[in-house]
Amino acid sequence: MNNKTTDNTDFVKGDPMPYSRLKVLSQHIRDKYFEITNEGELQYDFTLPSQQGVNKVILHKMRLALLGYREEFPEVPDFAQRLRRMCTDHFRNKQAIFRRDPAVQATINSRHRRRSRKDKKLARRRKMLAQHRTSLEKEFPAVGMNILLSNKYMSDEESDDEDPLTRPISVLRPSYRSDIANRFLEKLDQLHVASVRVRRHQGNKMPRSVISVEPPVPKELPSWMKQ
Repeated sequence: MNNKTTDNTDFVKGDPMPYSRLKVLSQHIRDKYFEITNEGELQYDFTLPSQQGVNKVILHKMRLALLGYREEFPEVPDFAQRLRRMCTDHFRNKQAIFRRDPAVQATINSRHRRRSRKDKKLARRRKMLAQHRTSLEKEFPAVGMNILLSNKYMSDEESDDEDPLTRPISVLRPSYRSDIANRFLEKLDQLHVASVRVRRHQGNKMPRSVISVEPPVPKELPSWMKQ
C-alpha cells in the first residue's frame, strides 16, 4: 500500500479497498448528500453532533440509500460499517469547513427555524380541519380542503428571528390564492388561537405582515382556491 493510500483517513490497517475504489464510494456519498439536500428541506446543522437532530436523519437516509451499492464493493467485508464511518467523516469534513464561516451556519439555522414554523403551522391547520370539518364545510366549499393543506401551498416567511414573538414576521403569500382560500386558512388559524387561549389564557399573537409573491399557479388546486 503506497503512502497516498495509508495517509487517507478512510483507510484502516490491512484495508483491501483500493484507493481508486474508495474515491468511487466517496463520490456516491457526495452525490447522495446532494440529492437529499438539494431541495433545501434538509440541511446539516453544524452546531449539533453528527448523530443528533437533522444530522442523524440525513446520515440515516444516506446510509440506507447507499447500502444498495454493497454488491459493487465485494472487496469490503464490513461494507455497512465502512459506509457508516465514511458518511460520518463526510459530515465532519463539511462541519470543519462551514465552522470557518459563521455566516453560513447562521443562514442554515434561519432556514431551519422558518421551515419548523411552517411545518407546525401546517400541522395546526390540519388538526383544526379534522376537528371542525362539519362547520367549515357550511362556510367554505368542501372540495379540495385537504389538497390546500399541503406544505408546498403554505406561505413561506421572508423575515426571521431567534424568537418570532419579538417582532412581526413577513409572510410571503402566493398571489394566485383566492380571497376565499385565504379566508379559509385564516379561519383555521383563528380556531387554533381560540383553542389555545382557552387552554393557556393567552393573549393575541404577534401581528404578521403579508407580502404578495407570484409563484406558478398550481393546476391541481380547485378553482375556488385560485384567483
